Amino acid sequence: MLPATFSAFELQPVPDGASTILRLLDAAAPNWPEVALVAARDPALSLALLIARPLAAGELDGGINSALRRRLEDIGTDLLRAWLLGLGHLGNGNAEAGTKALLRAECAMHLAIESGYPRPDEAYLGGLWRGLSRPGSCRDGRRPPYHSLMRDCGLPASLADGLELAGLADERATGAHPLLALLSAADLLTADDWEAHIARVSGLAGLPAEAVLSLRTDVGYIVSGHAVYPPAGSPLQTTPHPPARLSDDPYRSAGMLGLLTAAFVDLDTAAIKARLQLACPLFGLHTPPVLLGVDGDGLLRPLLEADCGSTEALIAELSLRLEDEASCIALSTRSELPTSFIPAGGAPGRSVADWQIARWLGQHGFHCLPLSSGHDAAVALIPAPSENALDSELRWRYAALLGAAARALRNVARQRNEIAAREAMLQQRFREHVRKIAHEAANPLTVLKSRLGMLVQQRPEDAPLQDEMSLLNAELDRIDNLLRSAAELPTDTAEPRYCRVPELLLDMRTLYGEPLFGSRDLQLELRAARDVPTAAIPASALKQVLLNLLRNASEALQPGQRLVISVFPQVNVDGRNCLEIRFVDNGPGLPTDRLDDLLSARPSAKGGNHQGVGLAVVRDILAQWSATLLCRSQAGTGTSFQIFVPLEQTA
Repeated sequence: MLPATFSAFELQPVPDGASTILRLLDAAAPNWPEVALVAARDPALSLALLIARPLAAGELDGGINSALRRRLEDIGTDLLRAWLLGLGHLGNGNAEAGTKALLRAECAMHLAIESGYPRPDEAYLGGLWRGLSRPGSCRDGRRPPYHSLMRDCGLPASLADGLELAGLADERATGAHPLLALLSAADLLTADDWEAHIARVSGLAGLPAEAVLSLRTDVGYIVSGHAVYPPAGSPLQTTPHPPARLSDDPYRSAGMLGLLTAAFVDLDTAAIKARLQLACPLFGLHTPPVLLGVDGDGLLRPLLEADCGSTEALIAELSLRLEDEASCIALSTRSELPTSFIPAGGAPGRSVADWQIARWLGQHGFHCLPLSSGHDAAVALIPAPSENALDSELRWRYAALLGAAARALRNVARQRNEIAAREAMLQQRFREHVRKIAHEAANPLTVLKSRLGMLVQQRPEDAPLQDEMSLLNAELDRIDNLLRSAAELPTDTAEPRYCRVPELLLDMRTLYGEPLFGSRDLQLELRAARDVPTAAIPASALKQVLLNLLRNASEALQPGQRLVISVFPQVNVDGRNCLEIRFVDNGPGLPTDRLDDLLSARPSAKGGNHQGVGLAVVRDILAQWSATLLCRSQAGTGTSFQIFVPLEQTA
C-alpha cells in the first residue's frame, strides 16, 4: 500500500524504522522532529511522503527533515499509524539494506558540501534512493519511471538522471551534471573496498584524497558509531514479516479501521479534504477519487465542496438519480456492490452520464466502490487507467480510507444542518415573541395617542401645546416602529427587494432538509422550470414564508410521505405576471374547521408550544408584497399551497 506512482517498486520501509515511528507516536505529544529524522533515513518512507505532497519551490532549502516533518504533522498520528499498520511485508527481500542506503546518502551530502554543490539535500536524497535501480528492487523487471517519479516529488530532472544512470563510467560522469559525479563517488565510498577507490572519488568530486579519506571516516563513524534509530524504551514485540494482505490478519484490519475513523473525526470540511488529499497517494490513489452521496431528493451529489469548473462540479450538474437504471454508479450505490465502467471501443454504452464522467476523470474508465457512511448511501469513483479490476485487497483498503472520510463529511454536514436549524428556530421564536410584544404594546400606545388627540381638540388655540403634542405623537410613532422592527435581525445594508426563488429553495433544503424531513423519514423534492424570473420580494421575507410552510408540512406528514415543491414562471393572476411556488404533499389533509378559517391566528391543535400564528404571519408577509396564497386540501389525500409572487419587472 505504497503510493501509486512507485507501485512498480518492491519497496518496504526498514522494519526498525517503522517500529520506531510507531513507538514515538505512542507519546501524548509525539516528537515530530524525531519522527521526521527516522523517515528521512528510510528510502521508502521518505519517497512516499514526498509523493504524497510534492516539494514546493525552495522548500528543500530548509532541509529534508523539516520538509518531512511538515508532512508528517499534517498526516496526523492516527492516519500515520493506520498507513504503517497497513503496509505489511511487500518487499521480496532483495532490495538494498537501509543502513547501506543511509551510508551512501550521508556520503553524497558531505561530498556535496565539501565540493560546493549548492543543494546538498538533493544529493542526500539521490544517495538514499540510488538503490532503486539495484536488481531485485523492481517488480516484474519493469524499469522505474525515474523522471515521472522525481517530477511527482517536486524534484529536478537532474536527480532523476542520477538515479537512471547508476554505474556510469567516471569520464562520462564528470562530463555531465555535477550531481551525477557526486552520486557515482558516493557509490564508490559505500563499497566494501571503498579504500581502494579513494583516487577515483577524488577525481569525481574534485577533492584531495586526504579530504575524501577524512570525510569517509567521519561519515562511517556517524552512521555506525551512533544508533541509526532512537533506542527503544522496552523490547518491542513485532512480527518480522507480517502478512501483506489485511484479510489474513483480522487484528491489523480492525486496528486500521479504528485508526482511520479517528484520523478524520472532529475535523471541518476543509481539514478533511486536505487530509484526504495527503492520504490518498499514500494508500495508492495518486488522484483523490470523487466521493458521491445521496441527497434528500435521491440525487448523487459530491460530498466535498466542488470548485467551479471541476469534475465534481460537472458531476453535480448531471443530477444523476439513485434510481437510474442505466448508470453503474447508481447501481453500485443501490446494491452496495462494487462495479466498474470500462467503455468498449470508446462508445457511450447504456449510460451517457457514466461515459461523460469517465472522460472528465481523464482515464479509460472508473471503478465504483460503495462506502460505509452511516445511514446514508455513498460511493467513490476511482479512475481506472486500464481494464484491470480492483482486487479484493485494494478494494478493502480503499473503502477503509474513503469510507472514514465519507462518514466524517456526513457528520459535519449533519451537525451544520442541525446548528442552522436550531438557529433558525430560535430566530423565528424570537421574532414571534417580539411581534406579540409589539402587538400588545400597540394598545397602550393607541390609548396615549387618543388622549393626546383629545387634548389637542380641547385647546386648539394653544399653539405651544399643539407643537408639544405633535412632538409627543411623533415619538410615540417612533416607539411603535421600533417595536415592530425589533424582531428583524440588523443588517449593514438595505436588503434587495427581489430574490431568485430556485436558489433560495436550494439553500433552504441544505439547511432544513435533514432536520425537518430526512431525520423523520420524510421525502422532500424540489422541481423548478428553467430560466425562472426574479421574484419581487426580499429573500428574507420569502424565506420566512417558506420556512413556516416547511415546518407545518414536516409536522403534519407521517414517515414515508412526501412534500414536493415546484416553481413555475409566468403565471398571470388578476392581470399581473407572477411566479408560482407550489407546495404539494400526500399527507392527511387539513381538518375541515381549520380549512374554513385558515389564515387567522388561533390556538393550535398540535399542542405544546405551538401558537397557531404561522399561517397568519405568512398571510401578513405576502400581503405586504402584493403576493397571494391559495390552499386546497382533502382528508386522506393531501394538501397543496400555491403562492403567487409578482415578478420583479412588474413590481
